[in-house]
Amino acid sequence: MSTPTVQVLGVSAVEDSLSSLKALSQSQRLRLHGRISIFNQDNSFDQVTIRLQGAIRTKIGSQVAVENLSSSIKVMSNLDFKPAYSASRNHTEEQHLDFICPMPNVLCKSSHCAAFDGFVPSMSLKGNTYVTQVTATTNRHLVQGRCDVVYWLEAEFLQSASSKVVRKVTCPVDVSSLQTPLEAEVASQSHFSLVERIAKPHMRALRLINSHSQPEVSIHMPKKLGYILSDSSRLATGCRSLCIPVSVNVRIPPHARRQAQSQIDSLRCSVKTQWYARKTFTTGHSAVESRVDSATVSKQTLAPVLPPLYNSTSNKDTMYTTQMELNLLLPESTTGPSVSTGLLKVSYTLDLAMKFEIMGSDGAKSAYNADFSLPVTLRPAQPESVISGRTFDPLLGYVEEDVHYAPPPYVY
Repeated sequence: MSTPTVQVLGVSAVEDSLSSLKALSQSQRLRLHGRISIFNQDNSFDQVTIRLQGAIRTKIGSQVAVENLSSSIKVMSNLDFKPAYSASRNHTEEQHLDFICPMPNVLCKSSHCAAFDGFVPSMSLKGNTYVTQVTATTNRHLVQGRCDVVYWLEAEFLQSASSKVVRKVTCPVDVSSLQTPLEAEVASQSHFSLVERIAKPHMRALRLINSHSQPEVSIHMPKKLGYILSDSSRLATGCRSLCIPVSVNVRIPPHARRQAQSQIDSLRCSVKTQWYARKTFTTGHSAVESRVDSATVSKQTLAPVLPPLYNSTSNKDTMYTTQMELNLLLPESTTGPSVSTGLLKVSYTLDLAMKFEIMGSDGAKSAYNADFSLPVTLRPAQPESVISGRTFDPLLGYVEEDVHYAPPPYVY
């Protein structure tokens, strides 16, 4: 038997028809597809044990720590090998074995870890921290830190009767490219499905619509913000997109209804966004020197187009409603799954500073501010048949812009 080779074909997501997602953790939606190829099989083995393993390795100065991830084991027979057919030859001595293994996840059973996905992508982080040395002259020294998340495949060819290992092959696995859709959700203990803010009137507005009773502006968005996607038009820029639906309500109090109805003409909005990505790794010690922190921020200014206000009148209040979508472009390097382990933590925060301006038919203006600071959890999305994006057209309303089929055959 020649030396076997192990090939990684890709990583796919579990479909509903193949497995019950309720019985699987979030990370078990991802499966690695591989192939083992051999030439001239001589029946020297009758069993193949395949192990997919992962680990988080950190080093800060002279301190080193390793955190193992759960491993996946697949046991197969030599009878599972199939002959490989060649277009140039009718017969070949090559045989191959295709296999599927669930991706390893974090070995954590606490409720805090359960809020995260459990899957940690391949990554390599570097950073610096200061170590205080107590000597005759106490001083601080800069030390370097490094964190690596690695995966590897092991294939053991055995004689099952004697458990003798005939041959062993290893292969590194890289799952750092995140082309799979990620689900973005606000991390909150609240049972409500919406996030709401009441906008505050601007104290320096040019002129209030009603000095005694101003309209109330409220903003709503779902806790499940949407999907972070990559498409062909943005792959070259290294950015991914997140489209957040937002509802805006303008409520007119009863005693101010007649005046306000005749004055409200349009609503304008501008949004400043800040996407924070924080990454921390440690060596498991309590000292501050054993931790390296890094943070990046991506800023964007948006001017979403608001459709005309829709008026729904009730017995008590007059409510104007409209909707918009915030289309964020985020660097691919800052949009990986959220992680929380003993040695590594990756978290995200989305800050939104919204400014609204109500325009009256007589030229009156009333300004409002609404600020959001949302802790966001990212996890691989549950497979969907299609995920569509929409854009607003002043004449046609919201129209479909892109259709993303998720997942493709291999998402990595």
